[in-house]
Amino acid sequence: MVYEDEQKQIKDFEKVRRLASHMLKYKKEVVLIALSILTSTAVTMLAPYVLGLSVNSITQEKFTQTAEFGALYGALYVLNYFAENRRSYLLPVVSQKVIKDLRDECFRTLQIVPIDYYSKREAGRIMSYVLNDAEALSDFLTFQLPQVLAGFIGVIGSIAIMLYLNLSLTAISISVIPALALFSFALQGKIRKNFLETRRTIAVVTARLQEAISGIRVIKAFSKEREISKRFDEANVNNMLANLKANRLTSSFNSVILVIEAFGIALVLFYGSKEVLSGEITIGLLVSFLAYVQGFFNPIIQLSQFYNSYQTAMVGLERIYRLIDSAPKSDEKPAIPAPELKGEIEFQDVHFSYDGKTEVLKGVSFVIPSGSKVAIVGPTGAGKSTLVNILLKFYKPTSGRVLVDGYDIFSLETKSYRSQLAVVLQEPFLFSTTVFDNIRFGSKTTKEEVLKTLKELELEDIFSSLPQGIDTQLTERGGNLSEGQKQVVSFLRAIVRKPKIIILDEATSQLDPFTESRLQKALFKALSGRTSIIIAHRLSTVKTCDFVIYIDNGKVVEMGPPSKLVNSDGRFAKMLKAFSDSSAF
Repeated sequence: MVYEDEQKQIKDFEKVRRLASHMLKYKKEVVLIALSILTSTAVTMLAPYVLGLSVNSITQEKFTQTAEFGALYGALYVLNYFAENRRSYLLPVVSQKVIKDLRDECFRTLQIVPIDYYSKREAGRIMSYVLNDAEALSDFLTFQLPQVLAGFIGVIGSIAIMLYLNLSLTAISISVIPALALFSFALQGKIRKNFLETRRTIAVVTARLQEAISGIRVIKAFSKEREISKRFDEANVNNMLANLKANRLTSSFNSVILVIEAFGIALVLFYGSKEVLSGEITIGLLVSFLAYVQGFFNPIIQLSQFYNSYQTAMVGLERIYRLIDSAPKSDEKPAIPAPELKGEIEFQDVHFSYDGKTEVLKGVSFVIPSGSKVAIVGPTGAGKSTLVNILLKFYKPTSGRVLVDGYDIFSLETKSYRSQLAVVLQEPFLFSTTVFDNIRFGSKTTKEEVLKTLKELELEDIFSSLPQGIDTQLTERGGNLSEGQKQVVSFLRAIVRKPKIIILDEATSQLDPFTESRLQKALFKALSGRTSIIIAHRLSTVKTCDFVIYIDNGKVVEMGPPSKLVNSDGRFAKMLKAFSDSSAF
């Protein structure tokens, strides 16, 4: 799949300009790098001239001058050693700092884009932008960029000295430039397109790998290893073919450049030899000139040889800037800090569509008094979780308003608003840190307060089986906890936050009846005095609620106290009967 932001193209000049602005944050190091490159290039420019003078001194039997020129030639390359040494140290330093800055910028962007950005993209693809593309750029900055810059200066310097030495030989040397330029221009677009495809396909490979690792339990449970391997192999083969195609085109480019270089040198050698024999020029000048011709073509050959890295870096940089620029940012207008909320919630004729075509919510209206416990029920796909996503400001309604204590939530500052809400999801996400750190995520609660809360909720024994209790280090996604323990962590994370509004999204649907009963008892205590929204499929979880909102096909079908609805012979009562759950009331 090609996403909208992947269709936008940023010109190389713009990418280089922006990259330069990142590098210029480290001006001192960049200046020293530039000086070392200029020094090294100056040495390579002077060395052929000194070599020519040395050859002439030999032919004229001026051996004292030969020794002097030899000493000067050696001194130039000693200077070159120190310049290259300094450059080799500083470039990786600047490169790694720039890559760190770009990754930080990408990460900050990913923290503020709407949830919709993630729902439309594979996690592995996004990771490829931040990791693989940035790494390719790092290699280019460290290894290829100095040769490209030195080569560019070398081409200009070689032409200038060649013009100084002999105008006729210079004209012959550069006569092949039009053919070189025409060929380069003809292939540039194709090469760039091919390398863009290599970056796209490696992102797909990363996405397939991430998907396979994350879903390994499901894959094994359904014996789908072969099918998943086939999907990965297909992506891997596509990446291999894209790389082969790109390399084949670059190899063709290199071969033609070598032929053009050989033809140019042959012309200079043929005409220069005639000039030497006629006495128009010295053999030393011809030697120098041939060195400068190679100095003119070598950077071009090096550029073609490093074209793979250049195109990979430019494509990677383009994708990084696409992420930073084109990913939908929060368009939140200047907002007022959210006051201390009481928790009254009102939906006013709310419509919403994920894709701009099919409406998921169709004129939803209701009021939830502050401090009340409300169950939102209905069939799968009715729009229950969408209501929660809008209340959390993950999505904005297509039309209509959502008010909390009379404030339009989209006029409130997001951070101060969300700080007064808490949510418990069906599948809690736990970080690879301690149980305690996971509980206090998003709050400043102390360990003593957590232990006190556990005791108040009669859950103090829930972590007793762990080696270090709540100080136990968790593996990835809490793999060393039971499902019940994971859910308790998620509940505590919400409760210690002391929210004014708490949302339970299918929070106990995966628990065994015993654990669910314990958590519901704890919740009854914890939710007291707070506005609570409970989304449920297992309808036994709504028996303590003040009233029920029944959603179907994006509309509020029924609303009222559960005891009243169960006797109304409506949708809610029929669902209770279907689930054999009416005895709970």
